[in-house]
Amino acid sequence: MTSSEGRRAHGDWTREIVELAVLFLVAGAANLVVTGVRSHSGATLLLLAIGAALMLMGAVRWWSRRAPATPPAGVDETEGGEPASPEAVFVPQHLWRLRARVTDTPGRLAKLAGALAALGGDIRTMQVHPVPDGAVDEVLLHVPAHVRHADLVAAVEEAGGYDVTAARADVRELDDVPTRTAHLANDLVNGRTDLVRGLRSLLGGIDVRWYEDDSAHSDDGAHSDNGARSDNGAEAFSETAMRLAEPGGGVLVLTRPGGEFTPAEFARARALVDLAASCRARVRPVERVATTRGGVELSVRPADRDDIELVAEFHERCSSAARFRRYFSPGPAPGERGLRRLLTPALGRSLLALSPDGEVVGMGNLMYDGDTGELALLVRDDWQRRGVGTALAEQIVEHAAELGITTLTASTHVDNTAIARTLRGAGLKLVGAPEPGEWSWARELTPAAK
Repeated sequence: MTSSEGRRAHGDWTREIVELAVLFLVAGAANLVVTGVRSHSGATLLLLAIGAALMLMGAVRWWSRRAPATPPAGVDETEGGEPASPEAVFVPQHLWRLRARVTDTPGRLAKLAGALAALGGDIRTMQVHPVPDGAVDEVLLHVPAHVRHADLVAAVEEAGGYDVTAARADVRELDDVPTRTAHLANDLVNGRTDLVRGLRSLLGGIDVRWYEDDSAHSDDGAHSDNGARSDNGAEAFSETAMRLAEPGGGVLVLTRPGGEFTPAEFARARALVDLAASCRARVRPVERVATTRGGVELSVRPADRDDIELVAEFHERCSSAARFRRYFSPGPAPGERGLRRLLTPALGRSLLALSPDGEVVGMGNLMYDGDTGELALLVRDDWQRRGVGTALAEQIVEHAAELGITTLTASTHVDNTAIARTLRGAGLKLVGAPEPGEWSWARELTPAAK
């Protein structure tokens, strides 16, 4: 269809009106010529008047269609000139995670969905957790940016929900639970995440604390008499807290600010712990080779609590000056207990550099919390200034990027020029002096692609 045909199909009769106007004007003029100006009749004037009116109408229609109308603000037009549908109008949206308890009655889900739809909400995923007195609905949805936290809570409560919590969510949470779990399993096997980060990703906004043993947190609320208890004495569940055995040592206590846990979430968390334990037992740590400036090949590998004896011997062979530069103190207390925190996977990552004869000659630690990590190095005195620290620092930076850490920091004494060169080589920059005699270093990282 041509453009003129398209306009006519939509009711544009400008040409026909002009032709009709010309016809009336010609007829009136002809009648005027035949009868004469002085003897013209009323019919002649009527023909001329009608023709002039039609001509004016045609001119107005032609002028109004001379340029395309400007579409309303926020509305785009399609290629064919048609206004875009309302769905094509861009409205800024935010992603929210909602949790609410509901009674297990027919129609409750439809009522909740209707209340959220009234706010402009678009539900992306939904999980239903059965609990003894009903169910806990967990919803991930997009809502217009102007919708407030109080609006969401009020809408859910009006729909019959209670104990409502709402928090902004990350776009990465749009994966459904099976897909997200599969990604977590793959990342655990490949060392791109750890158990603590995996639990936070699986369960959403939770707090995770690590304790050395079960007796250190008897008041956390996760007692066996408040809920289910597993066969492992270190594991327990209640609606307010979960207690899980950390495969690398110690106990993890999980809490959710303003919310409660469900038995289904406890089962998922235990399954992830079992997977992490299997990875630790069956997946061999990756060992890499680093060459010193003198051409000696070192083996660099992750360390855990199984390496306590090696690490204790390594610290004994380091001078007190070297330990003080590393720890800003005499260092960990003698014996295994003083070194456990350094070798606890729940608190960070440790790397050992081993000489060809199997002796530990260097140790690097990455301690982190959230998106911020801290790098620390200790090299045996007789192996310093040979590139051991550089090899450890490079791999720690790589591990930090894999874990999604965005800011890597370090602290040194101002007179420790050797470590300063090592940190600069690893991309860290001097950013301040927090205390007299100390320097602070930092580097912004780009998370590694998965």
